[in-house]
Amino acid sequence: MSTIRKTLFSTLLCSTLLSAGLPTQAAEKGVATDLEPLHHVILENKYVTVMRVLIQPGQSTLFHEQHLDYVNTHIEGSPVKIEYPDKPVNMTEMKSGNVKFGEHQGKSDTDKVTNTGNNVNHQVAFEINIPGPQHFGNASRPANAAFSQVLDKKTVRGWKVTLKPGASTGEYTQHGPGVRVFFTEGRVLIADQTHTNRVKEVWVHPGDAFLTEPGKVDITAASGENIIFNDYELL
Repeated sequence: MSTIRKTLFSTLLCSTLLSAGLPTQAAEKGVATDLEPLHHVILENKYVTVMRVLIQPGQSTLFHEQHLDYVNTHIEGSPVKIEYPDKPVNMTEMKSGNVKFGEHQGKSDTDKVTNTGNNVNHQVAFEINIPGPQHFGNASRPANAAFSQVLDKKTVRGWKVTLKPGASTGEYTQHGPGVRVFFTEGRVLIADQTHTNRVKEVWVHPGDAFLTEPGKVDITAASGENIIFNDYELL
């Protein structure tokens, strides 16, 4: 086949694939999720690797592979285009406040995300580093209006917590390690586990994340606005 015919054939093939919605980037090399340049590792221990994901309008991640269970909290969502090496493109939306769980233990997945919206796409995600469950205990939260369960999987549970000004979660016991991710800004008081009547004061911002440990927990909203966060615990 002549060079001109090869060029025409390649152009026609790409056009056909695009019109059919089929991937054309199968040859693009992928990277591990925690090595993808828009996934910034902000916290890590032996149980989890926590990443902040910031995608500007029109910007794309590299193809990245996820092979661990993966929890993604959408702080500020946007419409996105998700491409795969071996599947059609998915035009969808990451909605602010939503949680997405990827069950990737033993079955890796590779994708590439493009922000097709007009604002920065802001996510806080974490990988669960140790295959589980680890049987830390029965993760639960108080049965009151502040808590709404948003995730219940074999390796992790999660709750959205909404505290009105001055309100407290009430004391509860956390059995496994976890991650806490905030949606709002304000002052938070966290009871000190080792000193009676002592509290730790923290000023939080949307997207702030913290590693949490087993033990007694009591959190109070100390600002004039609601404090909203997601509280995750490994099982």
